[in-house]
Formats: sequence, structure tokens, C-alpha cells
Amino acid sequence: MQESKYQELQKQAEKSVRESMTLFSDWPNKGVGFQDISNLFLSYDKFSDVLDYYEHRFNDVDLVVGLEARGFILGTAFAQRMKLPMMMIRKKGKLPGPCFRESYKKEYGSDEFEVQEKALSKVVTKPGKKYHVLIMDDILATGGTMAASIELTKKVLLNNDIKDFKISTSLISSIKVLNGKEKIYEKYNDVSVDIIIEM
Repeated sequence: MQESKYQELQKQAEKSVRESMTLFSDWPNKGVGFQDISNLFLSYDKFSDVLDYYEHRFNDVDLVVGLEARGFILGTAFAQRMKLPMMMIRKKGKLPGPCFRESYKKEYGSDEFEVQEKALSKVVTKPGKKYHVLIMDDILATGGTMAASIELTKKVLLNNDIKDFKISTSLISSIKVLNGKEKIYEKYNDVSVDIIIEM
């Protein structure tokens, strides 16, 4: 049986990501294994393989959300390719003006994310179409970062009178033993989680 276009693109993206990953043990803290995808961004071809897959997988998205920091790279690149707006979710204290804030725990500590309350005030929605938001980041660990970003995305959508929406998430990789994907599904049964490689 011939592979579907989706399967072909997914396999190529997985291959390119796998070839680009480097594992750093005991970083940033002892006992933590950090999956570094920096080499992916150093290769035009490999990064393009990932964007090709995303373009096929998420072809009806209206807004891209990038999480600090690698999510900015992924989100901006994908948004530019698809000619879409890209909203930033940043660490506490990095954005001016009134912001929504959400705290979260991760595998080596805790932190806070923020998004500007009026970030989407100039966004125009299409009548009759559910507004599709794609949240992009590099690694899914415990799920705390992604859960906080989902909460913030919902708040800013509702605050800007966008009430009919759906949220998808995309990650380059996940640390399977930490069960981040399962935790997201337990909390949000209406949010999809797309992971290229589950380690």
C-alpha cells in the first residue's frame, strides 16, 4: 500500500528531528535530561521538513501562538509560511501593558507565563468558521508549560470577543515517561496534542 502524503511528511519530519537532537544529561539541574533541538534550526533542509509536515497537518489554522523561547522560532517560521498572525506568550515581566498571567510547574522548578490582554484586538475572524489556534513549542515534559499556555490563550481569546474557537498544540518532541500528553488530555478533552517524536 502506498503511503499517504501525511505519513510520508510525518516520517521525514521525524527523521530530520531525530538526526538533529542532542541529549544533555544533568542540565539545567542534576537528574534532568535536556533534549536540545538547536541543530534543527541550523539546517535549512531539516527545518523545512518539519515545516512541510506542519503545513500539511495544520492547514486550517487562523492564529499561531509561540511559547518562549524555541516556540518563537517554530511559531514565527510556520506563521510566515502560512501567512498567519503569530502571538507571543512570554515569561513574566517581558511584555508591556496589562497582561494575563498564569503560573506553572515544570520538571525542574516553577515559572510564570504572560500574554497581553489586548493582543488580539485587531484580529479579524471569518464569519461561520471556528477560530483555530495552534500553540507551538519544542518539548513537552510534565505538561505544565502547555497547560498554562492553553489557559492564557483561552483568556485572551475570550477577552477579545473570540468565543467560537478550537485549540491545537504541536511539539517537536516529548519526554514520554513524564506523561505530559496524558495530563493535557485529562485536563482538556477538546485540545489536540501533536508530537513528532515521543522519546
